[in-house]
Amino acid sequence: MYSVCFVHYLDKIVAQTQMFGVHYMPVWIYTLAAYLRDIPDLNIKMFDSRIQDETSLPEADLYLFTGINQDYQAIFSYLKNARQRQPKATFVLGGPICWSYLQAGKVEKLYDFDHIVIGDGEPVIIDLVTKLKTKQQLPKILTWDKKFEVAKSINMDRTLLDETIHNYYGAVIEVSRGCPFLCEFCDIRIQKDNNKPHNHTPQQIVEEIDYFAKKNVFQILFACDNFLGDPVWTENVCDEIIKWRERTGLRVNIYTWLTINLANYPKLMEKLHQAGFDMFFIGVESFDTNQLLETAKIQNVKAGLTDSIRKIQSYGFIVVAGLIFGFDTESEGVCHSTLDGITSSGLISGEPSLLTALPGTPLYKRMKLSNRLREGKLGLGGYKYQTNIKYLKSTENVINNFMTFVKTYNKGEFQFRRFKNYTDLIQPEYFPGKNSSGYINVSMLLKMAMKDRRPLILLLERLAKLLSSPDRFYYFLKALVLTLKLQFSGKSVWKYFNFWFFVWSNSVIKFQNLRPEHFDIGSVEKDFNMDDLLPQEYLTSTDEPIPEHKIKAQRKFTSEALSRLATAKKQ
Repeated sequence: MYSVCFVHYLDKIVAQTQMFGVHYMPVWIYTLAAYLRDIPDLNIKMFDSRIQDETSLPEADLYLFTGINQDYQAIFSYLKNARQRQPKATFVLGGPICWSYLQAGKVEKLYDFDHIVIGDGEPVIIDLVTKLKTKQQLPKILTWDKKFEVAKSINMDRTLLDETIHNYYGAVIEVSRGCPFLCEFCDIRIQKDNNKPHNHTPQQIVEEIDYFAKKNVFQILFACDNFLGDPVWTENVCDEIIKWRERTGLRVNIYTWLTINLANYPKLMEKLHQAGFDMFFIGVESFDTNQLLETAKIQNVKAGLTDSIRKIQSYGFIVVAGLIFGFDTESEGVCHSTLDGITSSGLISGEPSLLTALPGTPLYKRMKLSNRLREGKLGLGGYKYQTNIKYLKSTENVINNFMTFVKTYNKGEFQFRRFKNYTDLIQPEYFPGKNSSGYINVSMLLKMAMKDRRPLILLLERLAKLLSSPDRFYYFLKALVLTLKLQFSGKSVWKYFNFWFFVWSNSVIKFQNLRPEHFDIGSVEKDFNMDDLLPQEYLTSTDEPIPEHKIKAQRKFTSEALSRLATAKKQ
């Protein structure tokens, strides 16, 4: 038997401190494993560092890793240890990290792996494993430059799911790839043929839902780039789920990603509510029109952000907002305008991040052309605020804005106001039933956290820090009284109260001890270097005289560059 082991490796500190012990299933493993079942004499295993001890990596002939950019350090540290334990095995890396490092011109940083797969995994996985199993030669880099037709995909591997689904919070079902919008900072738009939706069939999606529901798994995350990329398909998916509900009497709670233009489809929102959709992640980014235009977030400008968020939430949905600080056109009072936007729109979820240039994006190219790239990680997330671009604003300004925001954000009065504004928005007919837990099921989260000592300690710490403050304790009680009043009036908001409290307590833990030294960022002002303003052709390391025409061109370029810098600083 030839053994293949799928390896899902994450930084444990990040998993414990930022995810608080909540683990989501590695959908890529179950997806690709299904394609290998027809290969004879093949033993399929999986290893998840969040669930299993690092030293318990199963023996295998072939190890298949994946990752995203922020996993880089963790993956390569573990690879070294795994090679020492399994010196005869072959190690292969695929996933978004490979494509991203290729775009950044740093693919050689991945060469510790025997082979690197760039592109969709489904079209190459059978050929890859078959050739390695039969000891055929393969190139270092294997590239699939076409778009896989996900409508032809097969269901996830039932054998591995049956054995391991109990380890995770709910289930994850991939439903679509691609997005039609053109946000400057997003790397979805520039992947081959990915500027349009590639959808799984509604029937297959319902088959996956039915499988999980019969396993008593009712919290479902729909993984996609934009669930509203094709509104007709979105409605068809809802119709199929509603038919399934009527046929089986079962109900699932669904969380997914989509765009703010959902507010333009009232009938679709009704169907989403009937189908069991509960939460939507929406890239709000900023409440300032200039910043949205800067980053080509046109759909947010057209929508009228505050009114659109309020309209979506009036149907009983929770909007989890993506927020970004650090845009070039950012105003001095961006922290205050963001806080005002959150309260006026009634958002009960959403935390800020700092603008980062992902490799291959138009933003990355713009930063590179203007010599504003700096050494730093190539991805988002982590436990230090580190970015790879030089901001036009000073580092002190960016840090102060961020810290002012989170300080006010965690205050009891602010949190109560956003919670009350949210409950005021919900139309009476869209309040959930008393037995509806929603996608965030607190009892499930507690059970998962209690399996691991570190998350359990963090849970207790979260409650202690939140309620030890007289201000926060007072507004917590005030929100609790409001919830009870609404409950007695027939409007059940327990699931919203639980979610709001969970998000707030997470934020207190995450930001309470935030200090300026936790930021590793740069600015044009701080990192200013005259050479950065000069085209490479005018730089010289020799003592030879520079021709007069080059001196004139150099002076002209420098003068124009300094003028642009002065204008940018004023803005």
